[in-house]
Amino acid sequence: MTAAHARRSTSQGPGKIASPVAADLIGMFVQRNPKSSKGELSEVVKLVAEFSATATKLSPSARKRLIARKAQFKKFIAEIAAEPEAAPQAMKLAAKAPAEVSQGAGLGRVLSAEEGKARIASYATPAKVEDWAGPLAGPTELERDFGVARSTLHNWQKQGAVIGLLVGVRKHAFPTEQFVDGRPVSGLGPVVEAIGEPRTAWLWLREPNPELGGAAPLARLKAGATDKVVEVARSNFAGARRSIPTSWPTSPSSSRRGPMCA
Repeated sequence: MTAAHARRSTSQGPGKIASPVAADLIGMFVQRNPKSSKGELSEVVKLVAEFSATATKLSPSARKRLIARKAQFKKFIAEIAAEPEAAPQAMKLAAKAPAEVSQGAGLGRVLSAEEGKARIASYATPAKVEDWAGPLAGPTELERDFGVARSTLHNWQKQGAVIGLLVGVRKHAFPTEQFVDGRPVSGLGPVVEAIGEPRTAWLWLREPNPELGGAAPLARLKAGATDKVVEVARSNFAGARRSIPTSWPTSPSSSRRGPMCA
């Protein structure tokens, strides 16, 4: 910034230092302090300009006395510069009542895995599978009451096209809601593959899902929205998939069709 530019800036800037003396001063300060900001220099120039304007109004004898005391002015400025910055005052809030002091019980002792499982088991409330899975039927009931041959049911299981829930050690029970016109609804296999575990998959299928407009995924499968339901299942259980066959038949083959409930 040149001195001429400084003069123009000071005469037109926010501070409006219109005095020619001020313009000359800021030009000099800019040349001697190139790293200082214009705002900082303007404040100094205002102070010096006011002092100069006051000094020019003094009588000749008063100006002589002022010049004679210039050492005192220099000392006074140095003392101001040496003063410590005033610390910000902290806000004081008056409490209307004594503060409540509370203390928790802590984490307690560390339990072994066995003791932890025992405590969880004692807290758990036993529930029948039918309470959350809905109506169930075993192979015998399916063949006797709904006309589904055991060989057909076995083939569906091998294809992964039907959901069987383990009851006891080896026995499987089959939720009857998964069947339509005597056959498993299309899309069950990819859903189990995406979720990774039949029990979790069946529970998910029966619960309303906000990504399906609040409808249960099983209801949407029965309506033919297989691709959408599988997409939502993969999204809901991303990272939880297991190594299950990746190809599933669109519709399971059946040697017999019976009046299975929907």
